[in-house]
Amino acid sequence: MYKKILVPLDGSERARKALSHAVELAAKLAAKITLMHVVPSLPPYVNTAVDRLGQAQQAIVEELMKNGQELLDQYISMFSGNNIAVDTFIVMGQPADEILEKARAENYDLIILGSRGLGEIKGYLMGSVSNRVSRHASCPVLIIR
Repeated sequence: MYKKILVPLDGSERARKALSHAVELAAKLAAKITLMHVVPSLPPYVNTAVDRLGQAQQAIVEELMKNGQELLDQYISMFSGNNIAVDTFIVMGQPADEILEKARAENYDLIILGSRGLGEIKGYLMGSVSNRVSRHASCPVLIIR
């Protein structure tokens, strides 16, 4: 049934609940889990010259990627003793687009994610990643509240 499960994580409590469900399901189905974190893209800086602003932007990107990997590493502790195959993936981009592309390109059987990790108001104003993923995914999507 489900052998490859993609679990996008953003550090929210709902993402943590989604991961808990994914671990339970993967243990019962002997499925592999990929933990994914998407670092939102920064607005482009149009000046191509290497200057202080460009260096600052690069430093910010590097720090965000490092923080994202640390977040994924923390979540791996939920797998201790469960005998579940797990890997991690981090990318920079638009969260919904990157999740959809990863699921399609690598033929995932299921996406499990939390609903509105940004919070109700911010999620409403910016558009819900979980809503967009559920409408456009190439596989089933389980949204955890």
